[in-house]
Amino acid sequence: MADPSASKPNRTVFADLLATSHAIKRALPPAYLRPTFVSKLREELNANVEHARAAFVHRKRRHDIIRWTAIGAGLAVYSLGVSVILIRMVRWGLSRMRKSSSSPGS
Repeated sequence: MADPSASKPNRTVFADLLATSHAIKRALPPAYLRPTFVSKLREELNANVEHARAAFVHRKRRHDIIRWTAIGAGLAVYSLGVSVILIRMVRWGLSRMRKSSSSPGS
């Protein structure tokens, strides 16, 4: 169970920030922005969102390619190791069969 006193400092910090923001709002006059500034800012923000989305998609694709390349390389190394072990086991088995069939006691 969470300690209620642990969130008390957070509440006081948020209350202080809220009080500060209200004081700033009362002290400063309202800002009237030119419509051209607002439209230019909107276009820049939208362009940045599209750029950020494209960068995120590109990064995700690159991450996926790296991940699948690593998985493929791991599978190749695993398959090679299993193949070598199987070949050695078959050779060992064949050599044991030859030794047992060529022994003079049979």
